[in-house]
Amino acid sequence: MTTRLRYSFTEAAALDLEERTSLLGGKGAALARMTALDLPVPPGFTLTTEACNRVTSEGWFRDLTRALAEGLDELEGTTGRRFGAGASPLLISVRSGSPVSMPGMMDTVLNVGMTDDVAHTLGAATGNDWFGWDTARRFVQSYASIVLGTPGDLLRRISFDSLGDDEGHTLDASQLASATVRMRRLLADEGFTIPTDPVRQVTEAVNAVFRSWSSDRATTYREVEGIADDLGTAATIQMMTFGNLGDQSGTGVAFTRDPSTGAPGIVGDFLVGAQGEDVVAGTHQTLPITDLRSLWPDVATQLDDAGALLEHDVTDLVDIEFTVEEGHLWLLQVRRGKRSPRAALRIAIDLAESPDFDFDRAAALERVADILADPPKRSNPDATAHRADDVLASGLAASPGRVTGTLRTGIDEAIEAEADGEHVILVRRETSPADIAGIAAAAGLVTTRGGLVSHAAVVARSWGLPAVVGVEGLTVEATGIIVGDRFVAVGETLTIDGDHGLVLVGAHPGDEIELEEVRILRSWQRADTSTGPPSGTSARGASEPATVASCSRVLAIKGMASADAVAEVLGCDTGDVATVIDGLVAAESAQALPGDRFRLLPDALAAVDEQFTADAERLGPVIEALLPDFHAANDAFKQVVTSWQMRDVNGETIPNDHTDPDHDARVVARLETEIHAAITPIIASVATSEPRFARYAERLGTALTAIQAGDIQMVAHPLRDSYHTVWFELHEELIRLSGRNRADEAAAGRA
Repeated sequence: MTTRLRYSFTEAAALDLEERTSLLGGKGAALARMTALDLPVPPGFTLTTEACNRVTSEGWFRDLTRALAEGLDELEGTTGRRFGAGASPLLISVRSGSPVSMPGMMDTVLNVGMTDDVAHTLGAATGNDWFGWDTARRFVQSYASIVLGTPGDLLRRISFDSLGDDEGHTLDASQLASATVRMRRLLADEGFTIPTDPVRQVTEAVNAVFRSWSSDRATTYREVEGIADDLGTAATIQMMTFGNLGDQSGTGVAFTRDPSTGAPGIVGDFLVGAQGEDVVAGTHQTLPITDLRSLWPDVATQLDDAGALLEHDVTDLVDIEFTVEEGHLWLLQVRRGKRSPRAALRIAIDLAESPDFDFDRAAALERVADILADPPKRSNPDATAHRADDVLASGLAASPGRVTGTLRTGIDEAIEAEADGEHVILVRRETSPADIAGIAAAAGLVTTRGGLVSHAAVVARSWGLPAVVGVEGLTVEATGIIVGDRFVAVGETLTIDGDHGLVLVGAHPGDEIELEEVRILRSWQRADTSTGPPSGTSARGASEPATVASCSRVLAIKGMASADAVAEVLGCDTGDVATVIDGLVAAESAQALPGDRFRLLPDALAAVDEQFTADAERLGPVIEALLPDFHAANDAFKQVVTSWQMRDVNGETIPNDHTDPDHDARVVARLETEIHAAITPIIASVATSEPRFARYAERLGTALTAIQAGDIQMVAHPLRDSYHTVWFELHEELIRLSGRNRADEAAAGRA
């Protein structure tokens, strides 16, 4: 694979489609594709995921400085503007983008290249001094938070002291200028100095975007979604377009179909006189996209046309980020839209029945097979009436479904309550990516701010959580929530009706009925008896006995596991493993976790470390001789996993939904002929000195058999004994038994 660090959008369009997304992430690949389709995309370039991985392992390097400088020179030539200087200054955005969509999990820095002189120049060039200083204000806050890591409480206090409680919107231009300069000075006094050199600004912004790949929120999201940790993020540098340039400008996010129900027609949110982060952050009350049609009809028509083109290109619902600058439409991003399970069913049916899409019933059934295994239901329309006293509040129906649980307003409290077995209703003013662990613990979500494309709404739909957002008149406190003169304390029971946008006091499970979409798809299944892949088997051959040492080793490698999972690794009886684990818990060597899982405690982990150290003296020379071949196979396996997660559809590389059997067959063939053929002799060589390693070959063989039989989850599923799961554990043992650790491997670029 190429080691080139930078591609313009035009250059990227010529890349092999799979490589494009792997190198440039979903955002960079989408911008290249939209540029090739001659859609209105602000010019720019993308620094690759390879650059991110190198920065993560070795820090900033000289070749990246050169690539960034060359990209900026070309962008200046394309736009006719000078970066951070001149009569027509160029400002840029620096945006993250991984190969698999992770909405809101990583960082973006806008208006990079801003200085006080540039703020003056922008005001003079546009005849709008307020716009120049509003853009400067936004840059100061963004840079201080994302790049400098200014604590949120401190930044909020300085912003409030300088701007007031409305981000300076009631200040005139001269007052806003003074407030912005003061804000920058107060930050510097606290040790958070914003550089005035544009090149330093963009370098540090790129570095911050790359760092965000390893943030706690991004790591948690990848764990929940089963996304590989070694993909990395690209950084896209793009000419800024200004939605805050007066009352003929704005920004928004549009879905080509309703992401909650799947109904056709553009829906979404936008704001006049704003920049993109204002819409998705959930901190502003947005306008529905229908208002765009009456406000700017020409823009709405252009957006309709672009949405239709992109939806046909992707063959699915798409999510479009856009800016309107003085009546001119700019497209900033497109991706397959996150949708509720119910919407996914409706969309699959509509596309299969439409003659305009190359998508048939078999493809529809394949796309929604996992959803049909446990299909969603909807509230019975005849049973939705409630007593007036039961309805606490109402808002936007952001994600369908009904759920009852106990109220929690804090992230840590929600996590603790879920660990105790409670169904949690998490209520927040708004959510941010930093809240992702609390959202993952929740059964339902409510926010007082934000619209249908806010962070809370997007994540809730993608995870199938009932959600109500934009609940006005609801106040969130640490001890509970207040609506009018009613107070509901933390720990009390609430019900969310995500179909109707209601928050109810008490338990109201309602009456649920089967969706019409499920009935239709079931009839298609009956008409095609071949639908549905057979399941693979997991026969066990040679096994390792369940002992304190073997069970402890497996728990240490996995981090936590059930008795069933440990038995799967060892190839022995679950009852034997359960007996050993019960003894570890009784001896306070292990801790029981929710979901019948267990983890080792520190003293037991230390004992496993000592055993690995002792075994490394004996096995290290054997494994050391095999590591070059393993690392080559490991690099190839990473490519195979990426190919399994991504595929080409109508000229665009997107997350693989396994509706293209030819693509999947090619990946499985490579797994069989290249990867499995390479790893088997390596394992056999280790097994001559450590016989238990033969079990790895059996487990990989079982996973491969299941994959060949059609079980698509067995390539890379974190909760099953998939090929990726077994490979990861094998790699961990080889690392430990060669006297290394995973940090060493990561530093060498091999983790």
